[in-house]
Amino acid sequence: MATAADLMTVDIPRSDRYRTVSETMAALRARTWDEVGHIYLVDDQATLVGQVPIERLLQAKEQTPLADLEGQPPIEVIPSDAAETVALRAVERHDADVAVIDGRRRLLGAIPIGRLLALLHEEHVDNFLRMGGVGRINHLPLSVTARQTLTQVRARLPWLMVGLAGGFLAGGVASAFEASLKNEVALAFFLPLVVYMADAVGTQTETVLVRRLAYGEVALWTQLAGEALIGACIGTIVAIVATACLWMWNGRPALAMIVGASLGLTAVVATVTASLLPLGLARLGADPALASGPVATVVQDILSVGIYLMIATALLAE
Repeated sequence: MATAADLMTVDIPRSDRYRTVSETMAALRARTWDEVGHIYLVDDQATLVGQVPIERLLQAKEQTPLADLEGQPPIEVIPSDAAETVALRAVERHDADVAVIDGRRRLLGAIPIGRLLALLHEEHVDNFLRMGGVGRINHLPLSVTARQTLTQVRARLPWLMVGLAGGFLAGGVASAFEASLKNEVALAFFLPLVVYMADAVGTQTETVLVRRLAYGEVALWTQLAGEALIGACIGTIVAIVATACLWMWNGRPALAMIVGASLGLTAVVATVTASLLPLGLARLGADPALASGPVATVVQDILSVGIYLMIATALLAE
């Protein structure tokens, strides 16, 4: 994973707070710089004390000291901070002024805005591909050459095989409840509904969590408790609405209660599962965005089918 050190440049203008505008402009003209959006102010120990936006420097009178032109403090990061986290912090604050400091707040360098934008674009494209179950690939133009076709197939196929295996497993789970399905054929009509709702709730949780992980560590138990509560609230509302609608539609309270209870319980299970998978991958050093694709879908589908048919078997046996 890229860090702030990978994006940083040390080729930035630095000055003390007492230098005048004319002196600073002369120093700027004396050479070229990688990043000149800000003049970084440091003390005698090279400790960062502030910054002056370049536009204020250009508009000020020549004898004005830099101390009179200071802007808002820059975003401060350390070299080991995750690059994506740094970029997101800059976007959230609507500020491209990112200074890299060490443990004693000594200025090491700064991160140019162009590198932040390039990183965000690359991460956005990569996460989008991974959420669709496609590995990291070069952005090749559409072509029918054998080599490029093979590259695309290799990028897409592995996770589809995971999905295929999961589909067979879900079928095996359903076959274990064959007797219940034979006794109540209508159960099969609502199986896609239960699976879809669980996937939808889980996808929402994964999307929010992956974004939180981009900003840094997420506490496991806080995440699980919060999402389980959200899932319980959503599940209760959906269960009540679904039960009432199905009861009025077909006049069969048992079937309506089975579908409603399944929707309620799978909503909770989906939020917990969708939290555990990205967090687990992150702890193992893998990309948590992987869990937002076929992996989470397969796991949630299997659990949803099992929960739905277990509830059906239990209620129909009474």
